[in-house]
Amino acid sequence: MLNVKQIKAFVAVYEEGSFSKAAKRANATQSGLSMQNLNLEQQLGLQLFDRSPRGVTPTFAGHRLYQLSLGILRRLDEADAEIKALASGVSGAIRIGLMPTFTRGVLAPALATFMRDFPNVKVSVIEAYSAALTDAASAGRLDFAIVPRAPTRDGLRTRLLGTDRELLVCRAGGPHAHLAPVRLTERRKLKLILPAKGNARRDAFDNYAVLHNLDIAALLEMDAMIATLEFVANSDFVTILPETICYNDLSGSVRSLHLLVDPPLTVDYLIIEPAKTGLSRSAALFLESIQTSYNGLKEVWHGVHQRSPPAAPAGHQMQ
Repeated sequence: MLNVKQIKAFVAVYEEGSFSKAAKRANATQSGLSMQNLNLEQQLGLQLFDRSPRGVTPTFAGHRLYQLSLGILRRLDEADAEIKALASGVSGAIRIGLMPTFTRGVLAPALATFMRDFPNVKVSVIEAYSAALTDAASAGRLDFAIVPRAPTRDGLRTRLLGTDRELLVCRAGGPHAHLAPVRLTERRKLKLILPAKGNARRDAFDNYAVLHNLDIAALLEMDAMIATLEFVANSDFVTILPETICYNDLSGSVRSLHLLVDPPLTVDYLIIEPAKTGLSRSAALFLESIQTSYNGLKEVWHGVHQRSPPAAPAGHQMQ
């Protein structure tokens, strides 16, 4: 019969692709880890890895056992969390990863409600862009993270949180009415601030720009959200941001917001979490609070877009 120690050792080797890397991750010796996997193969009567000087490659049986092992470890973790919650109530520590879109637009009301209802939970929030959050979640350093797009990666479980529409963000007092939709295909000599390449939303915008032949005169790369917002408010540069992060600018007094139309541009938000562990009760409740806060903002934006003035007629030149 398989035991949990064997399963954890096998999963570590599978995900790292190397006995030495897996041993470092599991704080074990390479020889000990190799012996556990050899014993497991002998017990099952199947070869789980093809070994070479460059590392290990899972066999078909190895791939299948990995999928089954994730479910086993997750169910064990969920059972442990549920029993502990019954014994002691909601407590403990959670580490959550959020991109700037959510720390500015969603986090504050969600965190205030959660801390009021569950004062015995210690919450740590890490703000970063998608690549760093994906790495941290994959390594098990976060209970969960919210990212705009997650690459396919062993050891991660993903699910959809929601979808946002993207906005053109300009300084206040420009030639177009605040909240009036715009067509970027008709805007000339765009001066843009965007995150560096490798950012999921930047990559999506680059594809959009090429597909629709946008006229970009200048491009400033900046991986700093607050600095981006301040520079837009004090220059003729513009940026592209999701509606969630722009909630605090609905008044239009500092920055002017414009929904992108014909064609629109959207962003999906995904929840990513380690595949082999279940969310603790406290982490699951915090995620519920985030979802509730996000859904509230979506309702506000739905009303805003219904009341917004129409886009300028096709062919209207926007300088």
